[in-house]
Amino acid sequence: MRYQTDIKALVLSVLAQGPNHGYGIAKTVRERSDGVLKLGEGQLYPALHALEEAGLVTSGWEGDGDQKRRTYSITSSGLLELKARTARWGAFAEGVGKVFDLSAAEPEACR
Repeated sequence: MRYQTDIKALVLSVLAQGPNHGYGIAKTVRERSDGVLKLGEGQLYPALHALEEAGLVTSGWEGDGDQKRRTYSITSSGLLELKARTARWGAFAEGVGKVFDLSAAEPEACR
């Protein structure tokens, strides 16, 4: 399992709150992470296309005239995938937290 930033999980998490467009997804990720996570177009759109190909999200055009934009929605399969990815991330975070637990013992080098 990879433990780099899971862009697909982030996107699914945002879309679980309701349909959104690319800029809105990126903005929500940035805001929810207090600016720590920033998705660029080169990261976001390939992830959205892969999620759509996998049947985890659907998309459609919203708006009229020159103001049309593609909006994405999570599918029921996408919700199941989000739950699985969330569980894996929770286990990973718990494991990392145990490794970083400095209260267990203070190494001699730090004394």
